[in-house]
Amino acid sequence: MSNALRYGLPIAFATLLIVAWADAAFFGALTQVQSFNNKAKKPAPELRIDYLDPFPRDAEAWFNDNFPWRGLFQRFNGQLRAFTNRRSPLPDLVVLGEDDWLYKGGLQLDIYRGKRRFSPEELRKVTAELLARKDSIEARGGQYYLAIAPLKHHVYPQYLPGHVRPLNQEYAVRQLYAALGSTDLRYIDLHTPLRAYAALHPPLHLRARQKNDAETHNLYYRTDHHWTVRAGLLAAQTILDTLIADGHPILAIDTSTYAFKNRPTHGMTLAKMAGLDRENQDHFLSLHHDWTTESSPRPNIQSPPKFPYPNSYVKARQQKDPILRQSLPSLFVTRESFGENLLQPLSDHFGRSFFLFDEWKHKLNLDHYDREGGDVYIQLIWEGFLFNLLEIPEEDGKW
Repeated sequence: MSNALRYGLPIAFATLLIVAWADAAFFGALTQVQSFNNKAKKPAPELRIDYLDPFPRDAEAWFNDNFPWRGLFQRFNGQLRAFTNRRSPLPDLVVLGEDDWLYKGGLQLDIYRGKRRFSPEELRKVTAELLARKDSIEARGGQYYLAIAPLKHHVYPQYLPGHVRPLNQEYAVRQLYAALGSTDLRYIDLHTPLRAYAALHPPLHLRARQKNDAETHNLYYRTDHHWTVRAGLLAAQTILDTLIADGHPILAIDTSTYAFKNRPTHGMTLAKMAGLDRENQDHFLSLHHDWTTESSPRPNIQSPPKFPYPNSYVKARQQKDPILRQSLPSLFVTRESFGENLLQPLSDHFGRSFFLFDEWKHKLNLDHYDREGGDVYIQLIWEGFLFNLLEIPEEDGKW
């Protein structure tokens, strides 16, 4: 080996490490990066002379969670892996796509690829459960609908890395739709309209985008797995069109009366988990409209003790006009975070609306429904939580 290679390679490698470290530090790594496990830090260990056995383990756990430069090492590791092999430091949680598009890994990636599908027995049980729910709601005078919010992977597959390919196009949602097609249960297909819209309005390249471009047509955030208010409005429009076709006395959405505003924002959840977040990495989109409904608080309803979003557990709205409040149909929705961005557009078309964030359990919640009522009951589920419909939810079904 020549002297140039013998000395040059170590120097080049050391230089690369220094540059990457400096790059990580200048992008804010000295502040703590969000925990990869999204968990509370371990408390300081208790030193008991009469019981020393657990102290070394507890001290190590505390140190690992509270090490001052932990964020720096996490960010450095994330950026080094992304630069050298285009892989996330946590591939089971975050998948690095093209042009800063990040995707959920793990179970959700397996659902997209068709690797995790319903077995025949699981499909039979889920179908029977949904039909039983429909019967329960109909017995109480309501009409039951199932709506499934798509995975980001299905709407923007073109930015997934080359090694991610579907193994089976008959993925779990299609299995369920096919099974429900032979029943009288009404499901609302959100995959088709969202994918069609995304094809008509492809996102601009991040580097080529003009500084003042609003990205208002993006249906999902680049650095988060959630959909935007644009997707929420489109989903609400699809749901309302279905209800109108079924004879419910409501008006269709006039999308020309809605306005979108955005602001550049720091990289969101997926970027933070991988230690790759930076300033102005994404855009936060907000929806504006002359809303006809107002909040209708439920002070007597308390969220479960350990529910992390107590202000989102129950959200109720009603028409400001008391005549419309009584004359329009009422709505009950069981949802998780994906229900947030269609909450107001849907509510404006009903007299009273009640949205329940049921801790990702996706149960029927008849205790709440019996109290609130609802001419229309919508079970809104993110595709990534689809297996929560099983009696024993899939591991990683909540994230």
